[in-house]
Amino acid sequence: MKKRIFSLIIKLIAIIASIYGIVRTYNGWMSFTYFTVLSNIFITIVLSIFTIEDILSIKNNKKYTFPNFLYLIKFLATISITLTFVVFLTLLAPTIPGGFIASYISNGAGSLCVHFITPIFAIIDFIINDIDYKSKNIHSLYAIIPPLLYTIFVVVASSLGLRWGNMYAPYNFLNYGAPTGWFGFNPSIAGWESLGIGVVYNIVILSVIFIILGKIFIVLRNKINK
Repeated sequence: MKKRIFSLIIKLIAIIASIYGIVRTYNGWMSFTYFTVLSNIFITIVLSIFTIEDILSIKNNKKYTFPNFLYLIKFLATISITLTFVVFLTLLAPTIPGGFIASYISNGAGSLCVHFITPIFAIIDFIINDIDYKSKNIHSLYAIIPPLLYTIFVVVASSLGLRWGNMYAPYNFLNYGAPTGWFGFNPSIAGWESLGIGVVYNIVILSVIFIILGKIFIVLRNKINK
């Protein structure tokens, strides 16, 4: 029962931080074209569903679990919010005008909530809180589904004329309109609008990283479950 209460608290922190961060960083309908907002909405919906599992277990004082396909959805949501955390920390925050720290504390720390607090608590919840989670039905390759779907969305939207300022994507590592395009390589132009390498290379690198992270999450979850 104590584990269920802890699980509920972790979820609620992640949900509250996500909602606060989305509200504080909202800037019109274009906000919903950013992976940060989409991944936070995704994880908030999923965690809200799983709070029902915790509440029912606490209320009835017995184990209650959802069908396993919902755990696959939760895995995808966790990978999505992890992508938000890792990419912002390593690729975006260091290149944002104003500096690394300012990129997190802007908008009343709303950025900190959606890029750090929610991801961290969502990851903790996935790894240590789920009971009877059947990881054998989830492959680490599923981890590339969210970023690839988002990449397709960005390419289609930009092909239809949507622009993010002068960029063909909301993020520099997807901005195929930069001089390096899809396959170029020119580190000297690395900055807010480009990382200096082609978009395809960025996608491949991120895909490999998240397959590895997905595997780590599953292995840790299995070990803790035992």
